[in-house]
Amino acid sequence: MVATTNTSRSTGQVEPTIDAVLRRKLERRGTVIHEQPVVDTVSVRLHEFLSRRIDGDFRIDGIARLAGGASKEQFVFGLDWEQNGRRRQDRMVLRMDPPGSMVETPRLREFEVLQMLGGVVPVPQAYWATDDPAELGAPAMICGYVPGSASAKAALKTASGLGTVYGPALRPILGPQFVSHLAQLHRFDWSTHDLPSFERPRPATTDAIDWRLAATDRAWREDAFEAHPVIALTQQWLWDRRPAVDHVSVVHGDYRNGNFLFDEDSGEITALLDWELTYLGDRHHDLAYAMMEGWGEHDPETGQFYCSALVTREEMIAEYEKLSGLPVDAERLEYYTVVNMYWAAVALIGTGPRNAAERLTHLDAMQTFLGGLGAFYLDQLLTIVGKD
Repeated sequence: MVATTNTSRSTGQVEPTIDAVLRRKLERRGTVIHEQPVVDTVSVRLHEFLSRRIDGDFRIDGIARLAGGASKEQFVFGLDWEQNGRRRQDRMVLRMDPPGSMVETPRLREFEVLQMLGGVVPVPQAYWATDDPAELGAPAMICGYVPGSASAKAALKTASGLGTVYGPALRPILGPQFVSHLAQLHRFDWSTHDLPSFERPRPATTDAIDWRLAATDRAWREDAFEAHPVIALTQQWLWDRRPAVDHVSVVHGDYRNGNFLFDEDSGEITALLDWELTYLGDRHHDLAYAMMEGWGEHDPETGQFYCSALVTREEMIAEYEKLSGLPVDAERLEYYTVVNMYWAAVALIGTGPRNAAERLTHLDAMQTFLGGLGAFYLDQLLTIVGKD
């Protein structure tokens, strides 16, 4: 692992699009209280939004609130419209930001990545997006509706997909696809695509992790109610050990169980979801995230741990290296495990409770409840950063 000096921490440099959403977050605080969007109001705004983007007549029908998407508010609707001279009838999803989210990200980044990755890995088709809250009442994206389930029919449904398990029947079917799609994502050449909402990190530098850490540090500084010694220790540990990236990949940022849809009858993964944390960086970020203890499952009979309740750690590394042609480094996995747990702790004990207290979210009870998971990550962090 290549360690670098701690120069970027003092500048607090973040990507411009991330800076914009963090500034908007502070502007809303104390001036905005979340109100649940009324379906009729959403329908009117949606019609006005689409009238500026669709040539010709169109009809919206069946708009309804959609369950899931814990950090966003979602609506499903039918659209009868014409595209490229052909009449279409599509089911679509409107994905909107509440005033306060545990994940403050620009909608255009998610939109650009989904457009780029269509046909590369299974993702919903992205149609339109806006970061202007004046258009739909909040930054929003419209994408195609993909059929499928995030969990098995018989499985216990959980908040935000946490604790989603698949069992011994589905593991050997879904697990190889889960690893294969991640390998395909990381080896994909994004460099020739137009990604105006992203900064492009230079290979063999710490650009990507510098921007990532600076953004998480800033979220903690602006959202936390009080300082915490484990957070301070983790920040120093991470900045002191930043590795230069050897291969810049598209990083999903939230790649785990519960964040993909599948058809239970065929066993096919139909869509990878929740791309709001996507960025350009080190593949070990996604690998370490999918392997985290908090997402996985210990088989009740054998005690074997399954990463994201799908595949053992050894199987995941071996298959990923074979399919991607990219090596997996154990030291980088540990580093990005700390990166992921640090981000999770900040979101769960800093940003979530702040949003709930400021009444900026439709999920105030859940974001307060998940603070307990943040305490778990603080304990996990201390076992690593406290040993040196």
